[in-house]
Amino acid sequence: MSSYSNSSTIIRFYLCRHGQSEFNALGLLQGHLESPLSPLGITQAESLALKAKQWGVEHIVSSHLGRAQQTAHICAEFLNKAVHHLQLITPQSTADLAERHLGAWQGKAVAQLAEFHQFNTLCYQQTHLTPPNSLEPDEQRERINSPEPDNSPEQVNSLERINSQEKSESTDTVRQRMQNALRDIAQMTELHTRSSSSELNVLVISHGDALACLMSQFTQPVLLKNTQGMLLTYQNGTLEWGGLID
Repeated sequence: MSSYSNSSTIIRFYLCRHGQSEFNALGLLQGHLESPLSPLGITQAESLALKAKQWGVEHIVSSHLGRAQQTAHICAEFLNKAVHHLQLITPQSTADLAERHLGAWQGKAVAQLAEFHQFNTLCYQQTHLTPPNSLEPDEQRERINSPEPDNSPEQVNSLERINSQEKSESTDTVRQRMQNALRDIAQMTELHTRSSSSELNVLVISHGDALACLMSQFTQPVLLKNTQGMLLTYQNGTLEWGGLID
């Protein structure tokens, strides 16, 4: 349970994972790397939009990463056509809802990383643990000094990874920024809503591991499937666990 500023409005946060990305389909770890939705992911996002209509969603906020923003925009486009609103839903985004930065593991195949599986079994209990931050020196030199230019998405992501700070994150770090994001969203929606209702429904599009980090604050975490989610309610400055949602 986390305390924020006081508010009498009940905000329901429908926190959902983005649709399947191309990296998801290939079994690759993404972290902060970019990968667009796959055809299946687009279909999943469209199905999520139908659920968002049933939930009475009035606001949409996503991670700043492309796969989450793409999911959010598909949902907003559907809702703006299907539901009469006083004003159109324009998705917002924030880096605080991003996936855990996985450091040197980003872009690598899950099946080939025994260390990742070990980390994944411990990280929600030993919440200070972080993935390794750097590529092996030989691998860095090999990729940077490669004589043949390669403009494929995989190589571009690899170069982005080498040139980035590669600051991997602990569960504690991710959990805190996710909570900060929900606090900011609550303040933003209450400030800008034109509804006189005492209840607001907000769709939040984030990522599997990031959502598990947040979930671990309330219950035993599980890795959500693409577009599955969980419900948190916010009232009088407090977040409450509302359970898993399909």
